[in-house]
Order: sequence, then structure tokens, then C-alpha cells
Amino acid sequence: MIESNSPASSSFDEIIIESELKSQALKYLPHWPPVTIDFEDLVYTVQNYEEQTKTILRGISGSFKSGQLIALLGPSGAGKTTLLNILAGFKCENISSGNVMINKKKREMKKFRRMSRYIMQQDIRQVGLTVCDAMMYAADLKLGFDDLTKEQKKEVVNEIIHLLRLEKTMNTDCSRLSGGELKRFSIAQELVNNPPILFLDEPTSGLDETSSFQCVELLKKLARGGRTIVCSIHTPSAKIFEKFDHIYVVANGQCVYNGNGGNIVPYLDMVGLRCPKTYNPADFIVEVASGEYGNEFLGRMIEFIDNGRVIDWKPSNAIQDKYEERYDHNRNQCNEPTHLLQFEEEINPNNLKFKCSSFEQFLVIFRRTSKQIYNDWNYLSLRIIMHIFLGIVIGGLFYQMGNDATKTLFNFGFCFTIIIAFMYIPMLPVLLEFPIQVQVLKREYFNRWYRFLPYYFAITIAKFPVQFLTSVLYLTMVYFITDQPVEWKRMLIFYFIALLTSMTSESFGLLVSSRLSIINGMFIGPVACVPLMLLSVYGIGTGIESIPPLIRYIMKFSYLRHSLEGIIQSIYGFDRQDMVCPNDEMFCPYKKPEFLLRIMGFEHLDLTTSILGLLFFYIFFNLAAVYLIKLRLSCTRKRFWAIQYVSRVVKYVNYKL
Repeated sequence: MIESNSPASSSFDEIIIESELKSQALKYLPHWPPVTIDFEDLVYTVQNYEEQTKTILRGISGSFKSGQLIALLGPSGAGKTTLLNILAGFKCENISSGNVMINKKKREMKKFRRMSRYIMQQDIRQVGLTVCDAMMYAADLKLGFDDLTKEQKKEVVNEIIHLLRLEKTMNTDCSRLSGGELKRFSIAQELVNNPPILFLDEPTSGLDETSSFQCVELLKKLARGGRTIVCSIHTPSAKIFEKFDHIYVVANGQCVYNGNGGNIVPYLDMVGLRCPKTYNPADFIVEVASGEYGNEFLGRMIEFIDNGRVIDWKPSNAIQDKYEERYDHNRNQCNEPTHLLQFEEEINPNNLKFKCSSFEQFLVIFRRTSKQIYNDWNYLSLRIIMHIFLGIVIGGLFYQMGNDATKTLFNFGFCFTIIIAFMYIPMLPVLLEFPIQVQVLKREYFNRWYRFLPYYFAITIAKFPVQFLTSVLYLTMVYFITDQPVEWKRMLIFYFIALLTSMTSESFGLLVSSRLSIINGMFIGPVACVPLMLLSVYGIGTGIESIPPLIRYIMKFSYLRHSLEGIIQSIYGFDRQDMVCPNDEMFCPYKKPEFLLRIMGFEHLDLTTSILGLLFFYIFFNLAAVYLIKLRLSCTRKRFWAIQYVSRVVKYVNYKL
């Protein structure tokens, strides 16, 4: 019988490894050298609601090598997800001390983020795209248009889909994928440009045993292709546990084990803990890490492993003999390709650049967003039906009042309903949609799919055609049903002011939802609009001179006031002819538009001021939303001081309650 460390066995292992690497080499994709991650003396602290400092990681160290599938284990609150976020670059603030090294060189965050990918625990279902469509858009963004043809990118996509066993789901909508398929699809999207480093947060969370095993087996296969794959995982089964090449166990922010999974039992035996034969070693060491067997054992483990500085702990010969069967099985299973651990090869700087220009990124995201919108027939049909229904209701309430001199005051109410409709209708969908959409943005932006500004412009412009068509449909219905003056100049100004109000309201909703959850946004958004509505109608019927100067100045900060003035001017301004007084009426005091505007306090209307005011707020809301979203996407988690102060007050009150 040939021993596992014999030359023949070593040669055979190298042949097997070479064949595995070739089978996992993706055609046409960029080549990366092996990447090893070293970290030492990491200390991470946070502040709680009472401004007290809490240390999450306590001088932790370790090393993760290329070609390995690494598992981060530990009880809840031990710090494994925090460690994963720091290694992935997802958290950069609050690191008190310590270094992260890439191939023995200090990590450059900008370069590192371009060669690593972070697959978060929550998978977002993208409505309106099939698996094949989503993969092709990912290929366009990540591979560009210069190096590969469309047919070559299709070949790359098909190869990855085949590798991840997603052939049967190619024409399935992403929103209808099962949990296991969705997890594999998330991995497939990040494999498009063949990254050398993958981080996964709880990849088996929410999956059954079979799907979990298939997912981990897939990650093992990908790691054998020369990638460094690090997963945080919660109590894996014995079958899944055997698939990991390297186990890193965290307890109370410190490392209690750093080495091969098959050596856990002899390691625990050495510190004085015997794992029962019927126990899963992963479950047992997590129980130990949670302190169920006493803190003295944790102290021994931390001291013996030197808080992670002892890399790949191996038992002595005596312990090997005692656990010979388990040790030999693990050694044969996890024999690593030694040539993967060489660092002579430099990283190609061309692989670190975006493959698409900003304009190309804009075009791809615009096409993707447009396809998602137009494929969602439920949303489109509901939006059209809602505008038709609202047009019938509003038109019926103000039926034939537009040219009736006896009902001019009611027609002012019609003008007000226009700005209210175009405040809430565009704003509310954004408050519901963007907090979900930002989760996709976080993942794709962090994984360097595109720059932020092309994304922002693309989603803004892609939504405009639907918004334009439905708005024109509603405005046309109410304009003619209510018998407003049919003059092209007035109609164009009326439509333009209403559409500009709609765009400004949408940008205001985006500003509100840029930092808030769905629940908070749905509360803050409508409430914040109340003072804007009150300021828009303040002083009607009393004249502008009767309004206090301070209130008059504050009214300029209500974009709805500028909108209302523009709508009223389009209806009653520009030397409109006298309105019709019915024959059964003896006297119509508001027959002349000039007199009506003077009585209502709108005699000093200026269309240019109204348009410039709406444009100013539209640009301001968008710039503020861009700034706040960029802060939300920043790994340093900087905050605008006012938002930070309000957030702390609210959290502190909730904490006290």
C-alpha cells in the first residue's frame, strides 16, 4: 500500500489538481495570479447608544490561502461576520489597529475591491429579467465591448451556467428561482470576470440540507480552480463540514482555532476536551466557543493558537497515531496544490480597470432597467388603470367648470388637485421601491460592476417614458373633461409644469428614501409634504401684501407653490378671454381672469420664476439624493452631521423605551 506522502502519490495528486484547475478555467476570462490574505492584530470597536465603546475583534490574526475553501465558524455575536466584512473591505471604519496583507503586501483598498467579490447573505430577486438576460447584462458590464464579441460573451455565460448547474433556469424569471437556485445565480453573476477572491456571508442560510451541500460542493470546486473563497457559516452538518479545507473559529472576538477541519478533535483533546463520537466536530467546537464548557478552555485555546497567529495547526505524532484514521482521511482530502501559493506573478493592472466607459455603463443599465420596467406588466397595467380611474374621478368632480364664470373658485381647486396628484403619484412608488433597489445597488456597486453616476442617470431616464405617457394620459383626460381653454400654448405650459412637478416630486421621494427604510420613508415622505402643501396655498384670497414677510420668504422654499403659480398662470394668464357667464345668471363677478387673479392674490405671477423654481428644486433634490446615497455606499460610512444627530436621538430613545 502506497502511503499518502510518497512520491508516486504526490505525482498523482498533482495530475488530479492540474486536471481540476483546467476544468475550472473559464474561457476568454481574465487570468489572475493566486491571492493569499493575511491579517494580523485586527482590533475593531463600535459605540453603543450610550456612547460606550464595545470591542468586537480583539487583536485577531490569520492567513487564508489561494485554492482553499475557508469557513468562519463561531456562535452568534462572536464577530465572524464583522471579520468577513473587514476582510472584504465592506467595513473600513472603527478599525483601531491591525493590518490586512494581500500576497505579503499591504492591502490597497481600491485595487483589492476590483479583484474581490462579496456575496451577501440576502439574495435580491430581480423582477422582469430571466437568468440568461441578467447574466448577459452582467457580462456586458464586467467584460466590456472591446475585448470580446457578443458571441464570445454568450459562450462565457453558458459555460458559467453549466458550471453552476443552472441550465434548466436560463429562461426562468429571476423572481421565481428557488433558494438554492438564487444562491447559485448570485455566485454565477460574480464569476463573470473570474475574480480570484470570493467572500460569502452565510451562503447556506435558508437552504435545506441538499441545497446547502450542493452550494458548498460548488464552492469547493471553484476554490480548486485557484480562487480564495471565504465563507461565514452557521453550524454546518458533518457532511458539509468535511468539504471545507480550512476552519477558522471565532469566540468573543478572538481566534480559538485556525487549521484543518480534521484536526479539530485532536486539538480539543489536547486542551482537555473530548468530543463525543456521535457529535459533529463543528457543533462541538461552536458549543465550546460559546462558553458552555467554561471560559478556562477558551483561554487555553486562544493562548495555544496565539489568537490566530499559529497557522494550520497540526497535531503531534502521538496525537496523529491516536486519531490516525481521521487525520489521514483529512490529509488526503485537503492536500493543497503547492504551486498555487507562489507570489512571483504580478497582478495585471488592466484587469483592475472598468471594462466599460461611463457612457457604456449608462447604456447597459438603461437597457436593463427599461426591460425590467416593461416586462413587469402587473405594475404597468396597474399604473395605467390608476391614472385612468383618477382622471375619471377628478374630471367628474370638476366637470365643465373650466370656462364657467360661476364656478371659477372651484376651478382653483382643480389646479390644486393637479399639484397634489403629481406630488403623491410619483413619490409613493419611489418610497416603496428604492429601499429594496438600494440593496441591489449596494451589492453591484461594492463589487465594482459600474460607477454610481451612470447608474443614477440610467434609472432616472429609464423611468421617464412611463411617467411621461401616464401623466399625459391623465392630464389629457382631466383637461378636456373639465373644459379648460383649448389653446396650444396654454396646454403646453400646463403639461410642462405638471410634468416638471412630477419629476421634482419623484426626486424628493428619492431623497427621502435614500437614507430611510420602507416603513420610515412611507411615514416621513407624506408628512414632510404637508407643510409644502400648506405653504403653497397660504394667503389665497387675501393678497400677497397681507402675508407676513417671513412667511412670504418661507413660501419660496415650497416647490408646490411654484407649481401652483405655474398651473394657475397657464389657465388664467396670458390675456385669456372672459369666461362664459350662463344665461340663467344675472351677474358673474369673476368673469374676467385679471380680476380673479387679483382677488385670489396671484396678480404678480411670473412663469419664468415658476419654471426656474421647479428646476432649482429638481436639481437640488437630485444632488442631495446623490450625495446621501454615495454616503450610504461608502465603506467608511460617513454621515451628514444632521442625519447622524437625528439618528442617534431616535435610536437612544428607542433603546431607553
